[in-house]
Amino acid sequence: MDEVVQTLSDIVKMNTVNGSEKQVIDYIAALFAKHNIESKLVEYAPDRASLVAEIGDGKGPVVGFDGHADIVALGDAAKWKVDALSATIKDNLMIGRGTSDMKSGLMAGAWALINLHDQQVPLHGTLRFMATVGEEYGQYGAKQLAEAGYAKDLDTLIVGEPSGAAKQLLMQKQIQYMLQIDQAGAQKLADANHTNEQHFIELAHKGSLTYTVHSNGTAAHSSMPEIGKNAITPLMAFYQKEEAYFESVKNYRNPVLGAVTPVVTMVRGGEQINTVPASADLSVKIRTIPELPNADMLVAIKEIIADLNAAGADLTLDVLSDLRPMHTMEDAPLVKVAKSVGEANLDQHLPLIGVPGGTDASSFLAANPDIDVVVFGPGNITAHQVNEYVDLDMYHRFITIYEQMVTTLLK
Repeated sequence: MDEVVQTLSDIVKMNTVNGSEKQVIDYIAALFAKHNIESKLVEYAPDRASLVAEIGDGKGPVVGFDGHADIVALGDAAKWKVDALSATIKDNLMIGRGTSDMKSGLMAGAWALINLHDQQVPLHGTLRFMATVGEEYGQYGAKQLAEAGYAKDLDTLIVGEPSGAAKQLLMQKQIQYMLQIDQAGAQKLADANHTNEQHFIELAHKGSLTYTVHSNGTAAHSSMPEIGKNAITPLMAFYQKEEAYFESVKNYRNPVLGAVTPVVTMVRGGEQINTVPASADLSVKIRTIPELPNADMLVAIKEIIADLNAAGADLTLDVLSDLRPMHTMEDAPLVKVAKSVGEANLDQHLPLIGVPGGTDASSFLAANPDIDVVVFGPGNITAHQVNEYVDLDMYHRFITIYEQMVTTLLK
């Protein structure tokens, strides 16, 4: 096993489900130190820390690389072919939780930095490597780094999240819908690909606005509802007005991401069937686009609540997350470099796409909206699934891709 694969195997075996990322961060810091690269740990909480390392002459643009060290829950052990933290290698695929999302991307970025440093490649500017905590549940590390100033001077940002799919999946209708191509277009894309995996350059992704509306009432026996105040009634009035607002904004569209996607995801209320409910909650997840800013939507929601409260309701709003969308123009130098370097190394055509899911980029853009971003990395759509894997050939190729992208952007 070569060293770059061994290091990936080592960190995949570390259990960083929703926390404990410091073990990965310490490992990467030690690896950098071995190559005489200084790095800084930024503590978030006990056993949780992000990492920042920089190389270059500091006399030019700042190129950021972002990856996260946390992973999602392991899932049903009975459905895994191997132990989820075993980093088992079979047919040149490494299987395990976090292999795709996104420890392979994280290590590919780390090795690109190491190789550029060790080979003394002249970089006229700065490459800033950032490994973060808590991306999967709140982008805690990215927010902390952005607030600490690590985003303010970024010109470009490469997010090493997985950007691929097994080539045979191009024949599936949902993949074709995402790419806005027909069966013939998918076949043409597959024919031009001489690898086992098709990749994409994600130049846009939706933001996210998540909130819960709480309704407060007064409990009473169901036989005497007049002495209570039913918390469900004003909450249902809110729901109806909110639905009318969502209908009014349905025609806002982004050319890559499409429309805003609002979903009421949870409704809770009442304590038992013979009691007037004293409380009720409604939770909403909205996937947002640049054409309708999160802030504008929040203003509209708050106005609905204020109107209902003025009429006698007792509603409060709890905003759980507010992550902005990302859209980099396809003629941006970063996108052009990613496409030319990526196509040469991956031996395939790379479509430019937008996706509904978000990344750490949202938190960095909140601090500096002028950053150009691409999401492009090893890994595939097995992320978050049982039997998640990464193609080790792609992992090696992306190390080279990152080296060449950084060298081109900082020449």
